[in-house]
Order: sequence, then C-alpha cells, then structure tokens
Amino acid sequence: MYQSTRRSLKNSQGYTLMEALFQVAVFVLFSHYLILIYFWISQMNNSLLSNEHVAWELFVQDVQKYFLNIEEITVSKRMDEVEIKQINSTDRRQLDRYGDIIRLQTNNKGYIAMIIGIKDAKFELNESFLTIKVEFQNGLKKERTFFVELYKE
Repeated sequence: MYQSTRRSLKNSQGYTLMEALFQVAVFVLFSHYLILIYFWISQMNNSLLSNEHVAWELFVQDVQKYFLNIEEITVSKRMDEVEIKQINSTDRRQLDRYGDIIRLQTNNKGYIAMIIGIKDAKFELNESFLTIKVEFQNGLKKERTFFVELYKE
C-alpha cells in the first residue's frame, strides 16, 4: 500500500502558481476581446439600423412609385409641397410637410403619413430631377434625388 500512494504522488501533476496566473491572463484577454466586439456590434447597430435610417429608406421606396407615368409635376414656391398628376387619372396627389410629418394627400382629402419625426423638409425640382431633403429631429440630414420623366404624347 505504501508503494501505490508513493507512485500516485509521483505521477500526479497539479497546477503550479505560474500555470494558474497564465490561465487567468488568457481569460482576461479573451474577455476584453469579447467586450470590444460587443461594443463594436452595438455601435454598428446604432449607426446603420437606427429608426431614422430605416424610416428614410421605407419612405424613399414608398414615394418612388408615385413618380411613374407623370403628366405634370409642380413644386410650391415655399418648396414644402409637390403636386403630381399622373396620366389617365383625374386625381392630383400632394406630397407635403405638415408639422413633423411628410404626408400624401389625394385631391386635398385626408392624408397618409409617409414619414414621421422630421424637423424640416424641402422639395426642389430641377428639370427632370426632384430632390427631397429631410432633416430629422435628432439633426440627421437625408437627401435623395429622383428622376421624374414627364409623359409626352
């Protein structure tokens, strides 16, 4: 029995203080990288997927379909309203800023809120290009230019 305990003491390998300190150092470095990656992903989510960016892209997609088959388009003198008349339609659509929204009206009746939470909006028409400039309440500015081809008979 004496020999078996003596052999097991010789063959057993335990942790030394240096090994334990090395493992703690590796763990601390690994945890720092995880924290760094977490903050980087959080920053990317805030910059790329904020509500304003998503709302703007949805607004652009919605508005773009109204710029097809246009017979006439006009922008008001204050540059806060666009009026669109499409071919084969008696309806006139107005896209304008009202308070903190950009809304779509048909024949000045009712409205559909297209984008909410804006501070300022401007519409500019230069030949066949309509530019929409929007400033959100948090200071973010967005701008998009649309090609508007007028239908000619």
